Amino acid sequence: MVPPVYVQVTWRNKMSIRTTTALAALITVGACTPPALAQQDDDSLEEIIVVGKQQSYFEKARKTAMKMEADDLETPFSLSVLNATMLEDLKANTLEDAYGYISGFSRSGTNANSFTIRGLSADLQNIQVDGLPGLVSRFGSPVTANIERVEVLKGPASVLYGWMDPGGMLNIVTKKPQAETYRSVDVTYQHFIDQNEGGLEGSIDLTGPLNDDGTIMYRLVAGGETEDSFRNYVEEDTLYFYPSLAFQLSDKTRLDLQFEYTKEDRSGDDGLFVLNQDLSTIAPIETYYQEPGDSDNDKGYAFSLSLEHQASDNLTASFRWRSVFHEDERDLYESNAVRPDNTLRRRNRNQYNNRKYHFFDANVNYHIDGAIEQNILAGVNGGYEYRQYDRLAFDTRGANVDIYDPVYTGQILEDDPGNFRKWNLYNVGAYLFDRFTINEHLTLVAGVRFDYQEGDYEYYYLDNDDTGEDETNTSSTNFNGGIVYRVNDRLSLYASYAQSFNPQTVATYDQHGDQLDPEQGEQFEAGVKLAALDGRLNLNAAWFDISKENVVENNGDYNELVGKITSNGIEVNLQYQATDTLQFQGGYTYVDAEVAETFNEDALNNVPAFAPAHSAFLWMRYNYPREVLGGLLGASLGVRYESDRFTDEESRKRVLLPEYTVVDAALYYERNRMKYAVNIANLTNKVYYTGGSNDYKIYPAEPLKISLSARIDF
Repeated sequence: MVPPVYVQVTWRNKMSIRTTTALAALITVGACTPPALAQQDDDSLEEIIVVGKQQSYFEKARKTAMKMEADDLETPFSLSVLNATMLEDLKANTLEDAYGYISGFSRSGTNANSFTIRGLSADLQNIQVDGLPGLVSRFGSPVTANIERVEVLKGPASVLYGWMDPGGMLNIVTKKPQAETYRSVDVTYQHFIDQNEGGLEGSIDLTGPLNDDGTIMYRLVAGGETEDSFRNYVEEDTLYFYPSLAFQLSDKTRLDLQFEYTKEDRSGDDGLFVLNQDLSTIAPIETYYQEPGDSDNDKGYAFSLSLEHQASDNLTASFRWRSVFHEDERDLYESNAVRPDNTLRRRNRNQYNNRKYHFFDANVNYHIDGAIEQNILAGVNGGYEYRQYDRLAFDTRGANVDIYDPVYTGQILEDDPGNFRKWNLYNVGAYLFDRFTINEHLTLVAGVRFDYQEGDYEYYYLDNDDTGEDETNTSSTNFNGGIVYRVNDRLSLYASYAQSFNPQTVATYDQHGDQLDPEQGEQFEAGVKLAALDGRLNLNAAWFDISKENVVENNGDYNELVGKITSNGIEVNLQYQATDTLQFQGGYTYVDAEVAETFNEDALNNVPAFAPAHSAFLWMRYNYPREVLGGLLGASLGVRYESDRFTDEESRKRVLLPEYTVVDAALYYERNRMKYAVNIANLTNKVYYTGGSNDYKIYPAEPLKISLSARIDF
């Protein structure tokens, strides 16, 4: 008879490594075990240390889609989420580092808003911070050090958030002060292998209570980065500082105050250039066409306020405010056009831009119990924007350069007669949204919004003393709605409809001098959502059909509303936690987009810029379930794919960027309070291109890069 084996299994959580006894298992082999053999002393226990339990990449509750907490299975819209765990595992230092792992996303350049969603271009308004517009930086992508998670709502979002393009909206949920003390210091070294260049990044994250009862809390996220790019003469220095305070005024009221400061000094860089729209003529990715010392700088700060109050069990109220003060300056010889001798013509540009944003959102959410349960959301939001663009120099006296062997002149930019432009924009919108729970299976949602906007525009051209001013006002009414049929507690079917609007710029008139109507967008969507295996498997599949109308085009004499772009396709998102130590996150998007209406025959029926027919990603993380040298060992592998894309919709201008597949990998090790990671981006050193404009601004992607990072939590 074989005696029983006593096994004490101890589980160590990924985040803390603090040990707690999870269970004591008794394995008995044989038929009848004498009681005496069961009287084992403690020394006979064999301890097996099990580590590696992961935090899930999946976020069940999402608020961005309807501005109210809702289970994903009860939401008739598509929403992708990148939480802090995923961002950390990717080692995404900036938001754009994670774009390849968001379904339906395609990068189109180097600015924060240089991307398309579901085949349609985006604007700065498509990026929100805690539900309000106003990035601190215009050109640089936001750093992730202060990001708790990123929620990406697919399709039009105007009913609840105001004017924007219809492809979708990216909402950055920032880190907030916590009642529990937490401190961390993170240092990362990055290195481009082939170019032998790199940089250093460091950050701190401190939070906790400021008084004994924990009703006043603080958080401080700060850091900086200095990097030499893989491109010749290109450097970047970034500094950021994000302090915040939270006041728990009562058990039903909380006030949050936040400040943001970001300063980015980078080299001016317009990418590469090709001959005859043929990518095979492109120079090596290190080639630089501007002058050493050319600059492209950003600086901005923001104040945010959030007040949440629960008046009763059924009524909550919310008020948020965000003010942004931003300036940027470009001082460079920018790429301008192709010359007959196959050289690149450069243009002397010295431009200073000043922007101010003030946005607010106030709403109440009222819950009604009854035969039909309702959640009613009513609110008002809007704001004021000030933009001033001072073009101090703008001419083509800069020396031309050879695209394969650029010779830098060292010529200093001089201020020449330019122009000054100024905008004041005011907008306000009122919205009403209602969610009806008919029964345990059926949910309906419906929303409406009315918007009013007015603005004025002034300009002054120094070279000919031409001055002028214009005023405009416009209004728009938009709707959304949806239906969810919950088959059971794991499966739901849904369909939805949503509209968007985007006002034309001030001083955009037709041949009669009348202000042109806003761009209008709409989307039809239907899909299925699955949450199975106790929440370990989450699968969403959607069909969508989006159109954008009233696109302004100039026929050479005046502006017309003749443009229309359509995009339809399917999208699939997967999150699967196979075991406590292994999980996957993936996505696939198919897009069939075209310029459906235009008087420009060179663009008619063409695919819009950066609308790949196919894009996909898969990310996997595995943690070894036993201790290694007293700590946790993990590994990740990621694959990103995009099919062919064009840099422009016009055949005579565009360049075909070929498909690419990129592999990323990482190793992790955690022991006690220390966490170490080795991230390898573009493991196969694939040469590919992530953005561009026409044929003279093609942006190469980063080559093979290794990041070594260490973090201590205390």
